[in-house]
Amino acid sequence: MKFSNQLQQWLSWIIKIRFVIITFVFAIDFSLRQLLGQPASATYIKPFAMAIVLWYVLGLFYLIYNQLSRDLLLQAYVQICGDIILITAIVHITGNLDSNYIPLYFLVVIMASIVLPRSQAFLIAAFSFICLGSVLELSYLSSIYPRFAEQHPALAHLVTPSAMEVDPGTFEFKLLASLFGFFAVAYLSSYLAESLRRTGQELRDKTGEVASLQALNENIIYSMRGGLITTDLSGKILVVNPAGAAILGRSAEELRGQPIGAILEAGTIASEGASETSLAYMRREISYRQPGGEERILGISASPLSVPEQGGVGYIYTFQDLTEEKRREAEDKLKDRMATIGRMAAAIAHEIRNPLASISGSVKLLQNISTMNEDQTKLMDIVSRESGRLDKLVSDFLVYAREQRFEFQTVNLVSLLDETLLLLEHHPLFTPRCHVRRVFPTGPVMATIDTDKMRQVFWNICNNSLKAMPNGGWLTAEIQERRARISVILSDTGSGFTGEQLKRVFEPFNSHFRDGTGLGLAISYQIVKGHGGEILVASKPGDGARFVIELPREQEAVKAS
Repeated sequence: MKFSNQLQQWLSWIIKIRFVIITFVFAIDFSLRQLLGQPASATYIKPFAMAIVLWYVLGLFYLIYNQLSRDLLLQAYVQICGDIILITAIVHITGNLDSNYIPLYFLVVIMASIVLPRSQAFLIAAFSFICLGSVLELSYLSSIYPRFAEQHPALAHLVTPSAMEVDPGTFEFKLLASLFGFFAVAYLSSYLAESLRRTGQELRDKTGEVASLQALNENIIYSMRGGLITTDLSGKILVVNPAGAAILGRSAEELRGQPIGAILEAGTIASEGASETSLAYMRREISYRQPGGEERILGISASPLSVPEQGGVGYIYTFQDLTEEKRREAEDKLKDRMATIGRMAAAIAHEIRNPLASISGSVKLLQNISTMNEDQTKLMDIVSRESGRLDKLVSDFLVYAREQRFEFQTVNLVSLLDETLLLLEHHPLFTPRCHVRRVFPTGPVMATIDTDKMRQVFWNICNNSLKAMPNGGWLTAEIQERRARISVILSDTGSGFTGEQLKRVFEPFNSHFRDGTGLGLAISYQIVKGHGGEILVASKPGDGARFVIELPREQEAVKAS
């Protein structure tokens, strides 16, 4: 297949070159005769012109035949043998031994060596010699072989006027020289052609290997799940893989050419003068803010990029997005801490509840004594009220410490959240400056959940938002549907959380309000986790808080139970 493609290309090239050679042959002959003052006779110019025109016509035929025929080897033989016959005619017309066009045979032999196998190039050289020798023998018969000419007078018209002056020894020497020349050219040109073919094939093989390695290299780089950046020695970015561009939240075209230090804090590694040994093991974690403002935690490694025999040519940076991993680590730590606190809370609650009940009962009996003055009555009321508050706190402890049990049923989340917001709008803390924005889908959003416990989650978050907006503000409730998950988003314009508060927002006893127990969000966290979901919070001081509750759809929720 490769040989056929090459042969077709060479045949097309030879057809085009043929037209150039024919034109040069005619132009050179005409120019030489004009310069030497040798006007061409009618007996010369007419057959010469006919041969040139015939050669042009055959060239057009070859061009059409090349487009129609699929037998490329036959095309090559037809073209080469046709050229040899026409060159033989031109040599005879222009003086036989004295012709200036005998070297055209060498061009044909060279072309045959290019397009044909080496052994067949020698056949073309032999055919060229036979054609040339035949026309010369016939032209000089009368002078070289007088007896043969006398016996065949019909061939006398082939004898040229200069034939009588040719020496037989000179004639035979020129014939032998032509024979040697044809085969020498065939040998050298076919040898060079074969060498070029082998070299070309090796080059194509090597090019294919290089292309395969390059494709493999690109596939590896583009298939990496982590980010990869290469820079030159000055720190300018050369290559960014798609995963890296996605992690950084930018396009590869935007990143290419920029200094690494302007993109990543770790970009200063290359400019700190660190040794190659230290660079090879350099790893750090940085906080990176995407153009959209989202904070990501990246783990970055840097090492020198070197080429054998050239040394260092740049640096290579590999990095991963550790945000989710860090969040899971924080959740695991939180779970362990909450489990420990839960066990402690359960033990304390059981120890406190019994004496607390005794105190509460005793206070109620003492309140019935009529001899107490006004101050004593107030003190008894305070003790009774605080005992009730302490009992509620202990009850919350037990709810938090006890293993959560769920009764799942399929409900419409839109209706459930809307009912919670309606209760909130009638809360004593809900002032005229407070507003609720509902962003719900037009249709129902069905999910399999524990209705009472999920209502408690919504109420705890909305109640905290209301407390965080004492001067009024907006509470936005939104529900988003995706293929496998449902997102309930509750955001407010209240006071928000500090960075330290945000880290401990779901820990028990971590209340941000004076009358809070610090268990509402901790219990909400337990409930959402029990549904197989996730609860996330984002906030800045003075900029409100945004809670995102990710719940699985029905089949996953059942599995979570």
